[in-house]
Amino acid sequence: MTVVDSTAPCLRASRDIYAPRPTERTPLLPSHGSSQNVNRTEGNDLPHIGVFAANMTLEDLPTYSTENLYPQTLSSRPAQTAFALCVLLFYRKSIAGDKSARGRDVWTQWREKAQHFVGINDLDALALRVWTEFLEDDGTAEDVEQVLWSAYPIEPFSTVTVRVVDFLADGDAPRDLSRHTLIYLSLLDTWRYGSCRVNGDASTTAALLRFLDRCGTPRVLHVVDLLVHIIYLCVLYHYVNWPPSYVAPIRLFDTRRTILLVYTLSRLLRPWSRATIPSFLVFYSFALNFPQKVAFGSFTFTLLLLALYWEIVLLHFPVLPSPLLLAPPDLILPLSTLARRSLSWLFIPAVLFIPGLFVSFFMLQLEMTPFLSRFGPGLIPTDRSATYLLLFMTFLLFLYCAIIYSVLAHPFLAAGQGYKPDMDRWDRYTESIGLEARKGFFHAVRRYGTAYYFPAPFNLIQVLVARFPRLILVTLRRNVATESITSVDKALWRIVDWSHALHETRHSPSYTTSPYMSARRKAGRSGGQPPAKRRRTDIGHWQPQDEDIATAQAQTNVPSASALSERSLPLDHVPTLSTICTRVFAENLQALSKKEAIWENVRLWLKELPDALSHKAFTALRHTCPTLLQHGFIVANFLRGDSVALGDDLPGVNRSTIFAVGDMSTKDQLQTLELTGFAKIPDATFATVVSKLPNLRKLNLRGCTKVGPETVKTAAKHCQLLEVVNLNYTAVPPVSIAPLLLKCKQLATLKVAGIPNWLWTILPIADGFQLPNLRSLKLRQAALSDTVLNPILAVCPNLERLDLSFTLVKRPVLPTGHLLEKIVLTSTKISSSDLLAILTPQTRLKVLAIGAMGGGQGSSAAISNTSAMTLTDETLRSLTDILGGFPEIERVNLVGNTKLGFTGRRGPDAALAYFVRKVGRRCKHLNLAGITSLRSSDLEGLAHPDGLDEGPPQLLHLNLNNTSVDDTAAPYVSACVHLQTLELASTKFSSAGLFPIIDACERLVKLDLTSCRGVRVGDRRRFFEVWEEEWKHA
Repeated sequence: MTVVDSTAPCLRASRDIYAPRPTERTPLLPSHGSSQNVNRTEGNDLPHIGVFAANMTLEDLPTYSTENLYPQTLSSRPAQTAFALCVLLFYRKSIAGDKSARGRDVWTQWREKAQHFVGINDLDALALRVWTEFLEDDGTAEDVEQVLWSAYPIEPFSTVTVRVVDFLADGDAPRDLSRHTLIYLSLLDTWRYGSCRVNGDASTTAALLRFLDRCGTPRVLHVVDLLVHIIYLCVLYHYVNWPPSYVAPIRLFDTRRTILLVYTLSRLLRPWSRATIPSFLVFYSFALNFPQKVAFGSFTFTLLLLALYWEIVLLHFPVLPSPLLLAPPDLILPLSTLARRSLSWLFIPAVLFIPGLFVSFFMLQLEMTPFLSRFGPGLIPTDRSATYLLLFMTFLLFLYCAIIYSVLAHPFLAAGQGYKPDMDRWDRYTESIGLEARKGFFHAVRRYGTAYYFPAPFNLIQVLVARFPRLILVTLRRNVATESITSVDKALWRIVDWSHALHETRHSPSYTTSPYMSARRKAGRSGGQPPAKRRRTDIGHWQPQDEDIATAQAQTNVPSASALSERSLPLDHVPTLSTICTRVFAENLQALSKKEAIWENVRLWLKELPDALSHKAFTALRHTCPTLLQHGFIVANFLRGDSVALGDDLPGVNRSTIFAVGDMSTKDQLQTLELTGFAKIPDATFATVVSKLPNLRKLNLRGCTKVGPETVKTAAKHCQLLEVVNLNYTAVPPVSIAPLLLKCKQLATLKVAGIPNWLWTILPIADGFQLPNLRSLKLRQAALSDTVLNPILAVCPNLERLDLSFTLVKRPVLPTGHLLEKIVLTSTKISSSDLLAILTPQTRLKVLAIGAMGGGQGSSAAISNTSAMTLTDETLRSLTDILGGFPEIERVNLVGNTKLGFTGRRGPDAALAYFVRKVGRRCKHLNLAGITSLRSSDLEGLAHPDGLDEGPPQLLHLNLNNTSVDDTAAPYVSACVHLQTLELASTKFSSAGLFPIIDACERLVKLDLTSCRGVRVGDRRRFFEVWEEEWKHA
């Protein structure tokens, strides 16, 4: 079934109801910079999440994007994220609480349960995508707090609001969202220091009030609440140990009784929970006997004892107020949760036998009472008494057995996994315990972080003075008076509680910065906090898959933060009209998607595009807005024609998208399929898709690490017209490739890099087998020795491109009947003499990569050891003479050969200088990175060739990273007038030497200045702009 993209048209109405009604004063074009409009929209006229959630359906969840989940009137990114998360979590809670259909229709019950399960998974994935997209942009601590604490009404004409923190505290959020470290850090910051959001009034009175407010953080309020609770327990303990006597006179106002009654009443006026039961027992005991005293030995006194026992037990668990929160929450709460869960699991099996135990005990008591009352010599128990006693002992034995079994079956106290440096301390026992412990902490922050929180028993004053009058006024619809009561509530809070950290703006998404902010806050706002995750800059950009990856030495020398400066040059030709239209469309799709009326037409016209233009538009959209390319949108508009290319750079592609490739209407015409980087999709999925594509010519599954024998076997059976197969970095065993080689007679390219355990002898291939059509073979990073490799090469007589880099080969025997165009031998242990013998007959060679020769499969130890390298100056000189006779040479890679130039003479006769003069200037791509002994004088041949009629160098890409070149090489590099990319990371170049190079190389568009200490750090990423400011226009 093909899923057609529908961008939630049912949400259109819910978007429109929040649009302001036009008047004769409404401007034709809205002003996005109007602060008044933002405050009105996001403060006093908040949208309702119930309207959005009511229009959502489980079937359309895969088609939703983040932009469909909030109204366009919300302009700030945190407000949009908060509203979208509230909508998703509210809808998730609603379907999680739905009951399946009752009756005898088991099919309907099963189907509804399955739909709810799938729907919850889709909602969790969508909520995590919203949160991830929010984190992709740099933000502040205030932005995260706004996402968590912004309150939105559920329904119109209702005062009930919800926040993201409410769902976290109730356990109604996805597991990965609850476990996210940034959420915990934000709530911990609020717990310790209070809210970042304050009123911007800078008057002295307002500043003093803000200072008093900041003193009452949630942690301080919890300490106050805990101290009052401990005082209450002390009074209760004193009462039950020294109760009033029967002969004492009745007093209407007893001090201890008054304290206990007032405190328990204040606890009962809060939202009820299981922790409220002890307070109810105390209040009930005194209220039942009022005005009489609760005397020792009475039933109500027993209730007081039970309440005291219960309260003392609760002190050891995270029940608010709890002394456990005086310690670091991530240290103490998981341990407390572990103990509570262990006790509960310990006695759960025993509950089964408790009723029988009580019944048998009751029957035994009834039987034994008259017997014991008449106890005397000669009296013996009756058979009935013996039976009841046996029954009681039986249930007691069952109880003991159940407890012992629980201890053996659930050794939970020994289930701690131990703390590891890379493990979150919340999850050091188990992940489920960590989630439950986090829920307790989130609940504590929510309670004491709510605006105008009054610890018991002060909340009685709030109820009498503020809450009860407000309830009456709301009933009478007196809104103005209600706002006045809110001000009274705030003033009362400041008077009674003297400190409170969260301000009146807690329920308003309008935020400003306090001029009296603490040093910790200022540090956080000025960059003291770790930066948020940045958006990937290479999304949608195809990386060269057949090019040489840098050697291990080059990779270890690459800085963690590159400083690549780029510029765009004017086009030297007029692009086609279709190219211009595609580019404009891709750049404006984000804006078009926000306009519902236009968006409907856009989707209709996309389906009418010819296949060729559709593929071009899809490629452009991968560069500009990959997040808009969701599953439904891709399936409905771009899965057609003879080519499909999907990669992990598209966040909207999932397993269903891959399945949809096999259900295309044009699947019989599909010739090219590229699915790259999908590390989590199983082998069976790819096999199912490939089995439906009989005319496939090119199959690229690079980086799909779970692709295995099933996919290759299916391709060999159903896709016998294959010409190109790329299985780089998959889990395909070499033996399963044999059927592919036998049945795909037209196979011209085979790439199997990164596949270990190559054993050609186990492949069931008969003698005389040949692969005459195979032109390109990539065996990179395979554990191949000469014994295994040479038989492989022997059956490939017409090879043109061969990659043996990072293998164990030492003496490969290349085919003699056909000359190679590309040879990659990077980081192999081929000796210098064998290397020269291999290359001498290859007169048609275009690409040669011999980086880090002698390194041995990229071993870091070997590469860092100069003596391990086999390519010396003498060998390079001989190699230069050989390559000098190759007229088509275009690309040479000598990266990481640290022995070159290490010894020997300098000047124009040096081996490196001779190579640059004879070969390097004729290449289009030259990589000399990692040759630490390379000097500026070695590049002189770029500007001074041997022949006067040779012309300028042909170089387009020059890599000099991690060499010793400096500004004296500027005239030589400047001679490369065709240069487009220049890499100078960790060299000695300065700005003065780079300016003339940019002047001379007018086509230069990329300049890598990472770790160039001669260039200011702030100028390295924008050096082309610096050149214009300080040199070109100076």
